[in-house]
Amino acid sequence: MKKRIKIVQQLLQEQGLYNGKIDGIAGPITMRALARAGVNPNLPKTRQVTTYIQQQASERSISIGPVDGLWGPQTNAGFIQLSYLLEHGEPQPPWRPDEIEVPNPHRWPVQRSPEFRNFFGERGSQLVMIDLPYELKLSWDLRTRTRRTRCHAKVSDSLQRVLHKVRNIYGDEDISKLHLDHFGGCFNDRPIRNGLQPSMHSWGIALDFDPSRNQLNWGRDRAALAHPDYTDWWKCWEEEGWISLGRKRNFDWMHVQAARLPE
Repeated sequence: MKKRIKIVQQLLQEQGLYNGKIDGIAGPITMRALARAGVNPNLPKTRQVTTYIQQQASERSISIGPVDGLWGPQTNAGFIQLSYLLEHGEPQPPWRPDEIEVPNPHRWPVQRSPEFRNFFGERGSQLVMIDLPYELKLSWDLRTRTRRTRCHAKVSDSLQRVLHKVRNIYGDEDISKLHLDHFGGCFNDRPIRNGLQPSMHSWGIALDFDPSRNQLNWGRDRAALAHPDYTDWWKCWEEEGWISLGRKRNFDWMHVQAARLPE
């Protein structure tokens, strides 16, 4: 909510309606400025803020849905575009998954190909326990924390390099703020969701992060990990050849794997 209010204050300031601090606090000065901008002051505070964001996005030809003061997936997607526009001075570039070229320095095989079994062996084999560079919180119980995980031996060094890079770039504070420490697991010998074939987790070559904000069927309009704040996060993985299903297929943004996707 604080980020939304900062954007509102910035926009009100540009309109000459607000001369207070850009502090993300919806105090009396901010609310009076919203009223001067034509927002109904009788609405609850959160709906006033949302209404103004919707109005400003709509005026910039950003698809936002109805201007009703209700925050839903379409408003959230529009807000991401509006934030990008204000920060960079130009619209967010269109998402073209076919243009995302991921190198393959470790020659990860295509999932479920004959080479895949030769490379990784049987499910649950060649597993090792590794130490992690920062503490992870289990997504299903954030009170439970770990500095270790089990993965396939052939991906262990790469995985550690990725997470060391993440910590060096983001630091502990931003890792926590962006939920990069919300861990959905690595090795888990189970079938894919809504299917019968074994998941890449069954070989310990896939990890899930922040599942609650990156649910299986969510696209980039809703998934947190699709936001520009996570560009460096994906760069860390992709430099090592790991594949994001979100970046490549626009679903299951929580999931990253050390196996290529079939063409």
